[in-house]
Amino acid sequence: MEIPKYQPFYLETLEALESEIDRVGVEIPVATNLDPLFEPLEIHGKRIPNRLCAQPISGYDALPDGSPSELTARRYQRYAKGGFGMIWFEATGALHARGVSRLVLNKSTLPKFQSLLRELRQEASANPVFILQLVSGFDGSADDLSDVQVDELRESLIEAVALAAEAGFDGVDIAATYGALAGTLLSATNRSGRYGGSFENRSRFLLETLQGIRKASPSLLLATRLCAYTGVRDGFGVSKSDFRKTDLTEPLKLVENLYLSGVRLLNITSASPNLRGASAERSLQPFSDSDEPDEHPLTTLERQLHLARSLNQSQSDLVVVGSGFSWLRQFTPHVAVGAIENGWIAMAGLGRGALAYPDAPNSIYALGKMDSAATCMRCNACSALLEATEPVGCVIRDAGIYSPVYQNLRRFDVDQLLEGASRCHFCESAPCISADPNRTDIPAFIRAFLDGDESKAYEIIRKSNPLPELTSQLSPAWLENEGACIETTLTGKSVPILDLQYTIAWRARQNGMTGTRITQTTSGKKVAIVGGGPTGISAASRLVEFGHEVDLFEPSDRLGGAPSRVIPASRLASPSDEIEALLAPAIAAKRLKVLTPQTLGATIVLEELLQTYDAVLLAIGVWKEASLDQPLTGVMSGLDFLAGAKNGTLTTVPARVAILAGGDSAMDAAKVAQSLGAREIFILFGGPRSEMHWHLPESWFASLGVHAMMEWQPLGYSSDAAGRVISVQIRHTHLGVQSSLAIDFVIEAMGLSVDEKSLGKTTPASLVQNLKFCRTERERLYVAGGMANGGASVGACIADGLAAAEAIHHDLMSGIFKK
Repeated sequence: MEIPKYQPFYLETLEALESEIDRVGVEIPVATNLDPLFEPLEIHGKRIPNRLCAQPISGYDALPDGSPSELTARRYQRYAKGGFGMIWFEATGALHARGVSRLVLNKSTLPKFQSLLRELRQEASANPVFILQLVSGFDGSADDLSDVQVDELRESLIEAVALAAEAGFDGVDIAATYGALAGTLLSATNRSGRYGGSFENRSRFLLETLQGIRKASPSLLLATRLCAYTGVRDGFGVSKSDFRKTDLTEPLKLVENLYLSGVRLLNITSASPNLRGASAERSLQPFSDSDEPDEHPLTTLERQLHLARSLNQSQSDLVVVGSGFSWLRQFTPHVAVGAIENGWIAMAGLGRGALAYPDAPNSIYALGKMDSAATCMRCNACSALLEATEPVGCVIRDAGIYSPVYQNLRRFDVDQLLEGASRCHFCESAPCISADPNRTDIPAFIRAFLDGDESKAYEIIRKSNPLPELTSQLSPAWLENEGACIETTLTGKSVPILDLQYTIAWRARQNGMTGTRITQTTSGKKVAIVGGGPTGISAASRLVEFGHEVDLFEPSDRLGGAPSRVIPASRLASPSDEIEALLAPAIAAKRLKVLTPQTLGATIVLEELLQTYDAVLLAIGVWKEASLDQPLTGVMSGLDFLAGAKNGTLTTVPARVAILAGGDSAMDAAKVAQSLGAREIFILFGGPRSEMHWHLPESWFASLGVHAMMEWQPLGYSSDAAGRVISVQIRHTHLGVQSSLAIDFVIEAMGLSVDEKSLGKTTPASLVQNLKFCRTERERLYVAGGMANGGASVGACIADGLAAAEAIHHDLMSGIFKK
């Protein structure tokens, strides 16, 4: 649908806005005197200092236990310092509710919420009222719930509300419960039909919950954030004859019931109709002023304000917060005051506008205006972050924090990949190939991608790498292929080799192309592989493709090695899908058997393997962290720390953490420690930074609270009477100065080596010496991966696995063995 004479946002004066309102033919009030924005408002014994509200937008940056992170706190601190009279906290799970990086309020997280509320009140430029939006976390089918289970949901919410009061919130909003259950309890039927069918039944859960809350926590202000118009056919608040128009019959009835249940604060939103349809690609793309919207933004705003006006006037002392002001930019306060003076709303809410301009109330109060250069540009980037459950903030106005997050999200968009691929020079003696441990023909697969032949592109990749998704996510690109790309030298921006490889491989897996290829006949040879990490998996796949049978022994309960067991989810999506897709055909054809958990020296013996199998490959990896060998409480190895954080047995760390660094796990441990609550992280390394073995970008050292203490050698620890570490003794390697660093927790991640226990009693530690193309001095015994290369990149370990498979296949088929 075209909008006649629609232009990008060009309004430079208030007069121009009024002229556009007249041209479009909408009813939107405009005021020039902004003083009414700073008139206080009394509600339920709470004094709201001004009429500006920071709306709830889920930030998806909570700590793993659901408590506020530093980034969460920063967002609300900016609102408080910026002068908002009301701050509406984002959707927070009640008690046992869980979600991806979402806040959860329960007894264990309560102290963190209490601390945050105290800090906010101390730092606030006004004295804001804090509202907490609570969700039950229920997302199943109402048909599966009995009345007893529904009652349990209600009780959990009522208990969480009591914790909200204890945390220091002034009010609670359980509208998210209404929204979350709209497709279940409130629009379907549970087993008894008590909460489904008629509109009254569909509203019953919310109303009964509110009554229970009012009885249990009478001091709290009861609030509801209500989407009064959903903008789809047969939606809530939608006309049955035209989904672009409203029908407030049900919203007005619901608000009446809410009011009778004690609700005195109503936050009104609406979902505008999408007239042209939406696509996934479009939703992730940033908008620009040249993009024509589905309807004129002033039409959308008029609907929002008229909804608020109708609901506001339905009850005499109901306080209504209006929404939808973002398009107005610097003219937001003028329309907000116009709506307030006309009695349409009592307060103006800013969602995306608050993310972009958290200091807006202070600016309006001090300068009488908003700075147009600080306002929301409606680029949609924050919405894209929200849809992807990534940390949410203003990508444009708070670029230092959120631009990297958004850029990472956009890496795999088609337009980005095509632009990056088009910069490839297709070098004949391509340095990217030489620097790639897998020696993948990178120019060839990029050319196939540009030609639209992704099947060919994948076949080129799989020749040299059976696990390209895993490699793409974990490889140190700047040290390997992308670092050698000539575009890095010419423009400072490499061709996105790993992103292209990941996308091609992921799509190939979705299309069923990535499984191990099975030969019609077998060689009659059988190989044992000990270690189910990238090295062992790649070797097993290639040996099966050569026609051999393979038994793969893994000491843990799952394949994948270090990536599966210790690499943080923030750096690696679960590798199990790729591994299962690769090995499934071999397992189904009974050419590969996976045996877990099987440990060398315990459940399996090397000598017996050599007697049973035609060849044995040890691909155990390196699992022993270097240590100061001073066992104390509060000192943990890097791998144990990462494993505990990944499996959920370790959920928090103290404020001051020292990391004895040198290996890859040090950098991962530092980032994980920060996510688990560490505020000060001291990375201690006895050499220069250039000697550290690590794969994360150097820019990470600039993170807030991270102290890179290069050339400081850790000597030992001091402990208290209970045997808990309290400091690290350190010496500067050049100055010779010794000192003591007070600390609460230590992570030892100084480098990895072969764990003697993993080799078994009968296996000499010297077997990794004098290797020749993966062959040991023992006939038919091979070693590859971390045991041989000391823990190189995942690409190098996969290359080792393939090289070992080639060597084993050659030796088995050449007839050189006596067996």
